[in-house]
Amino acid sequence: MKSLGTVLFLCFALLPSVALAKKSSDYPATYAGGSLPLNHNRVRAELGTGEVIFIQHNRRVAVPAKNITEISCGAEVRRRLMHLGETEDYYIGVTWSTTGAAPSQVLLRLSRREYGQFLVALEQLTGIKAVDTNQVPTVVRYSS
Repeated sequence: MKSLGTVLFLCFALLPSVALAKKSSDYPATYAGGSLPLNHNRVRAELGTGEVIFIQHNRRVAVPAKNITEISCGAEVRRRLMHLGETEDYYIGVTWSTTGAAPSQVLLRLSRREYGQFLVALEQLTGIKAVDTNQVPTVVRYSS
């Protein structure tokens, strides 16, 4: 009887983490541009086993993680006209190549929460560190 209680406890204790693990691989975003045949509208990015899948309505584009060559990220800050304060949009760009074709790209706009989670998961899946487009290198030259 004690083992049945332990099994039930483990089932209920692990159920939320399994549900969260499934949900954490699905990221709602907005397609902001790129070479995919998608509308500039809501899109869902899923991280599968060894691939990134972009889904919009009945269109599904799967990109093998091994084909991804570059990940870029950044935020755009804008002043609001009607309200005091600022608004931020968070972007992630993904570039990949396939044999015999020009490189393909996608630019996604995500919420602040989804941005951080998706970026970390994408870097882990691909093994590629994202390039922060907000950090522009500065060169200082001194004349002698």
